[in-house]
Amino acid sequence: MRPMSALIKREYLEYRRAFLFAPCVLLAIFTAAALFAIVAGEAIFDLTARQLPSGVEIYQTCIGIVFVSWSAYLLIGLFFYYSDSFSADRRDNALLFWKSMPQSDLKILTSKALAGITIFLGLIFGFALLTAILVYLMLLIITAQHSLITAPGLIEAVWSFAEMGVVGAIYLVLTLLWHAPGLAWVAGLSTVFQRWSIPLAFLIPGTVILLEYINSIGGSTRPIADFLTWRIHGFPNKADALAILLGQAEGGALALVGLILADIDWLHMGIGLIFTAAIIYLASEYRRRRIDA
Repeated sequence: MRPMSALIKREYLEYRRAFLFAPCVLLAIFTAAALFAIVAGEAIFDLTARQLPSGVEIYQTCIGIVFVSWSAYLLIGLFFYYSDSFSADRRDNALLFWKSMPQSDLKILTSKALAGITIFLGLIFGFALLTAILVYLMLLIITAQHSLITAPGLIEAVWSFAEMGVVGAIYLVLTLLWHAPGLAWVAGLSTVFQRWSIPLAFLIPGTVILLEYINSIGGSTRPIADFLTWRIHGFPNKADALAILLGQAEGGALALVGLILADIDWLHMGIGLIFTAAIIYLASEYRRRRIDA
């Protein structure tokens, strides 16, 4: 297990700019923009009391938006990470070094795959929690300026933060696993086509979908297009999740866990993970057999 930890740590050192430095910059920009909006945008809060949910509901909803936003950043970041990391060592001749080590190509590529669902996921989860804390501090500032908006008390805020932290962690992990086949797709293409993997990742399915749409003019179905649309849509049902956050459904914030688990197609989750594992294995075999040391 120690060699695997070292390999994952290497991935962190190589790609920390995308998952540590860039999020820091984004968080600083968000904080500055939000503070400016609070100070200068008083017209935003020209609302009646009947239009506003409670402070706890506002805070829970904000945390939900935070986790959804950071999950989108994580998926985009990992897409570019996998489009590069599976072939990066071929460009800088590091492959010669790795092939001289007592680590198989399968183990090296597995470490790259695991880095996304361990250290990089953990970093983004930490940024999401930090953002949630900043959101509460901003709610306190808004409360001091606008009497119609009331931030939750400290105990309520801590409880909401803990509940939504659990929900957010589960959501991030399951979202990443759900979209793993797409990430594996671009990673596998990267092994063969290197930097062409990004355009090819869209061009190949896009061409198939275009042919389906042309064929559907005659009344045929579009199974691949419909499947990819459904797969990208993800979970949970947005309207149901918002109803829970705003207190319009029973169960509290933790009820989101049940909603998320119920909305997942576990059969397709399993098939997708098998597909992901197969791509990693085939990519390792390609490296082992076709790329000369």
